[in-house]
Amino acid sequence: MNRIEKLENDVYSFEELDTLEKNATKLSDKETLDLIEKSRASKFAKGERPRVNETARARRDRRRQGE
Repeated sequence: MNRIEKLENDVYSFEELDTLEKNATKLSDKETLDLIEKSRASKFAKGERPRVNETARARRDRRRQGE
């Protein structure tokens, strides 16, 4: 399965979509950028949400508040 088919079938995670978007932007690949936008919208419609990146400091501070 190639990249275009994977985008059409929502195979990529949100993190992978971010990476693909950076590369497509550098290459000015309008087709891929459009497919990435549709894939994200489809994921949101299905109820998927991107994972929140929590820093080590935030985790440590959260644990300390629980003590």
